[in-house]
Amino acid sequence: MKDGMERINYLLAEYDFPVNALQQIRVRLGDWFISGGKPTDGYVWQQARYLENLIRYGLAERKAVIE
Repeated sequence: MKDGMERINYLLAEYDFPVNALQQIRVRLGDWFISGGKPTDGYVWQQARYLENLIRYGLAERKAVIE
């Protein structure tokens, strides 16, 4: 992955996260990008790690595969 946004988009496509976590990340990243932040910044990777921690602690589930 070349930037944190790619990782976040991958995680969002693969897992169902709690709505409140998604809202928090949306606000954090919105503020970050408005203030001039870039997708490659460490802060964006920090938000990706937050999502990974939710998975690790069982607070997010892998999406069902539709066949």
